[in-house]
Amino acid sequence: MSIRSDSIPFVLPLAIGTAILAAVGSSGGYVLGLITVAVAAFFRDPERISNAAIDAVLSPADGRVLAVDETDDGRARITIFLSVFNVHVARSPAAGELVRSQACGGGFAAAFSPKADKNARVEMEILTTEGLLEVTLFAGLVARRVLPWVAAPATLRRGQRIAIIRFGSRSRVILPKSLQATVKKGEQVRAGLTPLGRRKPERA
Repeated sequence: MSIRSDSIPFVLPLAIGTAILAAVGSSGGYVLGLITVAVAAFFRDPERISNAAIDAVLSPADGRVLAVDETDDGRARITIFLSVFNVHVARSPAAGELVRSQACGGGFAAAFSPKADKNARVEMEILTTEGLLEVTLFAGLVARRVLPWVAAPATLRRGQRIAIIRFGSRSRVILPKSLQATVKKGEQVRAGLTPLGRRKPERA
């Protein structure tokens, strides 16, 4: 499993401190060494290949489903909470054209709180064959920054890495009207693997 290069500004000082403490025989080196490993693990980036149906929209993030509800215009909305133990590399839920990507300012409420909807965030809109798919990646109480790796306009593959959210936060997906949610509140999901929604069955 690879570790993102984004980890260097955080891991390198800790590793140097660990080496210094170990060189002088301080027991603090063990503690700092564990912290170094934990921080490096946060930036892990596993390879993932989904076998989900071609019409399935995948989760953009690892975590637990906080809510599955509807927008005012009847589209399915799925909110996911990421803890500090989850992989924080975000992935595109579907193939399509990234037509909008915008960083928005805001607060830093705890990611599991309803107030987190007003947190600093990156909003993305992806035009898919099923319609417009909206993905929002939120900063949180500990996660103070979302770093997008793609900018509009761009063509995205399903499961493509699109951003990293530092140190725990939340994400939200709003499906096109032609799709329905396939997950429930409380379920664990994995970025680029777990289907969140798929095409609604045709009426007879």
